Amino acid sequence: MGSWDLAIALDRTNPEPLYLQLVKALEEGIRHGRFKPGDALPGTRALAELLGVNRNTTLAAYKELEAEGWIEVAPDRGTFVARKLPIIMEVPAGISAQDSASWKRATPRNEPFFQPGAPAHASFQLIPDTTDLRLAPTEAIHRAYGRILKLHPERLLQPGWDPRGLLDLRNSLCKMLRDMRGLSIEAGNLLLTRGLMSTLNLVSRVLFAPGDAVAVENPGMFRVAEAFRSAGARLFAVPVDAHGLDVEALEALLIQEPIRLLYLTASPQHPTQVTLDPTRRKRLLELSRAHGFRILEGDPSLGFHREKNPALPLASEDPHGRVLYFGSFEQILAPGLQVGFLAGEASLIKALSQQRQLVDWPGNLVQEATIEETLRDGEIVRHLRRIRKLTDERRDTMVDRLLFHLHPAISVKNPRQGLSLWIRVADELPLEAWIERCHAHGVVFYPGSLYDLHRQNLPFLCLGFAAHDLDEQNQACARMAVALKEVQARQT
Repeated sequence: MGSWDLAIALDRTNPEPLYLQLVKALEEGIRHGRFKPGDALPGTRALAELLGVNRNTTLAAYKELEAEGWIEVAPDRGTFVARKLPIIMEVPAGISAQDSASWKRATPRNEPFFQPGAPAHASFQLIPDTTDLRLAPTEAIHRAYGRILKLHPERLLQPGWDPRGLLDLRNSLCKMLRDMRGLSIEAGNLLLTRGLMSTLNLVSRVLFAPGDAVAVENPGMFRVAEAFRSAGARLFAVPVDAHGLDVEALEALLIQEPIRLLYLTASPQHPTQVTLDPTRRKRLLELSRAHGFRILEGDPSLGFHREKNPALPLASEDPHGRVLYFGSFEQILAPGLQVGFLAGEASLIKALSQQRQLVDWPGNLVQEATIEETLRDGEIVRHLRRIRKLTDERRDTMVDRLLFHLHPAISVKNPRQGLSLWIRVADELPLEAWIERCHAHGVVFYPGSLYDLHRQNLPFLCLGFAAHDLDEQNQACARMAVALKEVQARQT
């Protein structure tokens, strides 16, 4: 790695000699951890040039620091911070390198910013809505990235930027969403984002103000609820049953509260994987128009359906522009490729685009162009067809392995689409203790309580299956069975 220019402040109005100011600055930097033991320091000539001082000044400073034991001079190699310092370094306040391990540990599920923790190397993260990164089209992405930088560097590396995102990608997305999800849209109805949290930030700026009432599904996507809560929304839970969102419960809520926004996942609902009943879909759109609230519809399982005639988004039935539809490439390609998209009526997209200029200028043109290139050459279509078939197989095998190892402690239906399973747990099973033992055995998944707006206990698990092959699934389920036996043994 190349060396950065070293910034050190010297006060030329101070009567104290410059070489002593330099000694104190470097000593303080070593004490407080700015310079670590063994770090290379600039030579006296280079440092003098950087600071705009005479070389005799830097020579005198380095001699003083060496005499005090702060630095070591190695002939023919350079000058370094001493590996054995004359005192123990002070621990800097705030986040230090040592704190980084805390991000690998699980956080309590009642905290807003939940994370499952990083298990050991030979472990299984059965995280919902994740795909197998080993199958990602990395070669195609690499080729596309090289092509667009070679052919269009002046267009992509300059901030001459449409806040709605790259027009070519929006045009390609219109074709994809018209074909796959039944949306009647043009490029002016689309806004590109950097994924889920970027989308929720924009929506929070435009569709409601702090203190406004926002309704969310319950159970529903916990990251959505926490993002809206942090933006100042007053959240109201609308229950989900076997037919999707309970529209009658929403009607009762609307009598009491002027809802500004409703978030839902209609096809299928996440995490329960149920499909919103056709009658409810129609009534929901009527309520939105009559009461003036918008609907933000997420489509987390975009592209992963097993039927030739899958349930289409609510947005496909919306002639009045009440629904703002959201999807992304995270599941199709990889979570690290943070490109999402919002589809809605043009005036709303314009308002969201204006906000994007405030929070995301100058955008992410290189990544957008890379995805457009892979879309245009057909690689994403081919990749999706490959992994969709494999995902269907893994969905079936995971259900089989779960029932083989864990029945009758759990029951599970094989959903028609999506990348996760909503698993019912027997009432007598000590769920929290089982989750902890599973984690100890290196198997991580999400408890149903995480999806409840108030984090109340639910006798369910949300478990992903797409990231693991049959052998890995079998091993994970076997470990869950061992953990279950250990918990049950403690009860007797």
